[in-house]
Amino acid sequence: MIDQIRVELFKLRKRKITWIMIIVLAAFFCLIFFAVYGITANPPARMPHEGLEIMRNLITFPDAFKMIFSTAQNIGAILLTIIVASSVGNEYGWGTIRQTLIRKGIRYQYVVSKLVAFVVYALIGIVIAFIIGFCLALLTTQWVKGALNWDFITVSYIGELFTMYGWTFYGLFVYILLAILLSLVGRSAIVGIGGTLGYYFVESIAISIFSQSGGWLSEIPNYLIGHNITAILPTTMMQGPFASSGALPSTLYASIVLAIYCVVFLGLSLYLFKRRDVTA
Repeated sequence: MIDQIRVELFKLRKRKITWIMIIVLAAFFCLIFFAVYGITANPPARMPHEGLEIMRNLITFPDAFKMIFSTAQNIGAILLTIIVASSVGNEYGWGTIRQTLIRKGIRYQYVVSKLVAFVVYALIGIVIAFIIGFCLALLTTQWVKGALNWDFITVSYIGELFTMYGWTFYGLFVYILLAILLSLVGRSAIVGIGGTLGYYFVESIAISIFSQSGGWLSEIPNYLIGHNITAILPTTMMQGPFASSGALPSTLYASIVLAIYCVVFLGLSLYLFKRRDVTA
């Protein structure tokens, strides 16, 4: 198992798409921070003062940390989906999956080794996003406030940062498992990417619609992935392509719902892959 994990980590490190996604991540962070700063520097005439202050807080410390983790989750879900689905799905097209299973023989090790490799890269990716966001926030805080004040940095606040890091990873982990499942089901990177991203965006629209509905329809978002991920992440104006206007569930509830999704996705992946004929 350890050798397989090392192989998967090596393959991910050597693939060009991994490094391209890091560049895209950095570019996205720059776009978000500089765009928000541009609005605060030259606000629209009709923009209320409260809205302007909120946007300024997003790109200045300490609220910039919330912005960093929220942005990392949103763009990270998309980038990780592409990396995960292409890594799993392309194994069928290249024929390497048959060679791997002939040598190793145990199918669950194949799935678990890939999952562990994706987890490692997700954890590293969040750190990279944090570093990029931190450097950008240093600039925007200096530009907006004219000085840096680190009085908010305490032991308890550092603990909150680690908590936000953990919740961000938890939200990404669900999409990693979903991308693996759909890639295995479709035996294709396109199915994994299209299915996961399609669900991501369609669900975002559905949450926005259902949250504004009444009756039992307004309860549907409480059982969907995106709504519960939003509940565990720090609240900012950047909550994905379509922000939810409904009430969010508690952190405990959201974490349990997401855990159920994780168990179901992983269980189905192992079960289907064990029964799948990979020689076809």
